[in-house]
Amino acid sequence: MTRKQATIAVRSGLNDDEQCGCVVPPIHLSSTYNFTGFNQPRAHDYSRRGNQTRDVVQRALAELEGGAGSVMTSSGMSAILLVRTVFLRPGDLLVAPHDCYGGSYRLFDSLSKRGAFRVKFVDQGDSAALAAALEEKPKLVLVENPSNPLLRVVDIAAICQAARDAGAVSVVDNTFLSPALQRPLALGADLVVHSCTKYLNGHSDVVAGTVIAKDPAVVTELAW
Repeated sequence: MTRKQATIAVRSGLNDDEQCGCVVPPIHLSSTYNFTGFNQPRAHDYSRRGNQTRDVVQRALAELEGGAGSVMTSSGMSAILLVRTVFLRPGDLLVAPHDCYGGSYRLFDSLSKRGAFRVKFVDQGDSAALAAALEEKPKLVLVENPSNPLLRVVDIAAICQAARDAGAVSVVDNTFLSPALQRPLALGADLVVHSCTKYLNGHSDVVAGTVIAKDPAVVTELAW
């Protein structure tokens, strides 16, 4: 059954507790979990790897974005760094927006100068400049729509298709619109990232990030 996004937003996680029947999911504070027997771990063993509370959020975000799954991180920049770690090796090219978030720009610039990968900052609203960058066969193309903080808008579907044609993985930073107003995976993106600190949280009391993938195998790799 396909549920509307409004339903997903208000119903995710409710009535999922099979142990006690809690309507609202409890917050699990344990750092470690015991095994049921020798070499018989439960679904969780160590909270750095995952716990029930994060599971609820990850399922909700993946469903809202139409993805196969998601991985929560400690911040939006951690989400960006996770994508970079999985997909980029020394010599690989990242094509990023020339007006991307300052933290992303500084991270890419710093790591590229250390030889972690190559980066090319491009005005993605300039089709000729983007085409020229894609001719260099990048491994990863980052789209930020709208950009932070200038709110410039680009054509996600066209860029993701061009990236796919060039053999690149496309990732869209959807922080500023959220899945309530934009779903990049439906527009052709392979991955979506969020700084959950901003509109997904909305209350200025949480710092977190997430990466959402279309492919279940990619979700597994991100989680690992």
